[in-house]
Amino acid sequence: MQNIKTFLAVSLASMLAYFEPIGDILTSITILFLLNFVFGLLAGLLAHRETFNFRKAFVCISEASVYLLLLASTFFIGDHLGLRSGALQAVSTVTYTLLYFYSVNIFKNLKVLMPNSKTIAFLHYLISIQILHKIPNLNQYLKQQ
Repeated sequence: MQNIKTFLAVSLASMLAYFEPIGDILTSITILFLLNFVFGLLAGLLAHRETFNFRKAFVCISEASVYLLLLASTFFIGDHLGLRSGALQAVSTVTYTLLYFYSVNIFKNLKVLMPNSKTIAFLHYLISIQILHKIPNLNQYLKQQ
């Protein structure tokens, strides 16, 4: 039993050391997923009067796991191809994409939780690119494409 614990501890330490270059990114993404989960849960419980839904929670945790695995895999593959800097750039690009989409969702939930906050409403409007829909004929153009 002690050998198994030692093996697991050494394996975990080795993995953490290997992924140290993207450790801050993985931590940031984990915090982003936690914020998304918490504000989604609060919006559901308080604003929509829903009960806790294990299925929705499982989907949220599954998405987070897939994205974290995607980031780690991207770094691992790029590093083993001898392209560590390219792998870091790819991980950064995916991270900023996740940051954008999950921030829009977090602000959407904040807007539901605080419907009278003009600041939250404006920030949601701004980052969700709703401002682009005010450009004349843009919606018509997008529907044609």
